[in-house]
Amino acid sequence: MKKKEKLVRLVMCALFSALIVVMTFTPYLGYISVGPIEITTLHIIAIFGALVLGPKHGAIVGGVWGLTCIVRAIQMGFAPFANPLVSLVPRILVAVVAGLIFTGLTKTKCPKAIALGIATLAGTLTNTILVISALTFFGGFESLLGAAASAIEKIIFTLIGTNGLIELISALVVVPSLYLATEKFFKSKI
Repeated sequence: MKKKEKLVRLVMCALFSALIVVMTFTPYLGYISVGPIEITTLHIIAIFGALVLGPKHGAIVGGVWGLTCIVRAIQMGFAPFANPLVSLVPRILVAVVAGLIFTGLTKTKCPKAIALGIATLAGTLTNTILVISALTFFGGFESLLGAAASAIEKIIFTLIGTNGLIELISALVVVPSLYLATEKFFKSKI
C-alpha cells in the first residue's frame, strides 16, 4: 500500500471515529431512547467504516464506538455497560465480522448488493447477540433492574428483540445504499 493510500485510510478512519464520538454524545443521534428501549445508530457507522476501509480500520472505528459506550455508561450510571466485555469487545467484532465477510464475498461471484446485505446483517447481529449474551453472562440485567429482572425476563427479551429488529432494518436500508452511493468517491481516494 502506498504512503498516500495509508494516509487517506488513516484520515478516513479518524473521520468515522469522530463521527462516532459526536453521535454518541449528541442526544437522540447515536442512541435514540423510545420509552424503555434505547436504539443505537452507531453500528451503521462502524459497519460502513469496515466495508469502506476494511476490517482492520473498521476495528479501530468499532473500538472507538466501544470506548465511547463505556464513557457514556459511566456518565449515565449504566454500570453493566462500563464492562469492556459488554461494550468494547462486541463493538470491535461488529466491524471485524462485517469487514471480513464483505471482503470475502467480494472475492467471489456474489453480487455486490448481496455481499453488502450479508455483511451488514452479520455485523448487526454480531452486536445484538454479543451484547445481550455479555449482559446475561455478567448479570447486567440484574444490576440494571434488580430482582425484577428475572420476573420480567420475557418483557426484557421482547424489548431487546424489537430493538434489535429496528437496528437491523435500519442498517440493512442505510449501509448498502450509502455504500453504493459513495463507492466511486471512496474507490478514487483509496
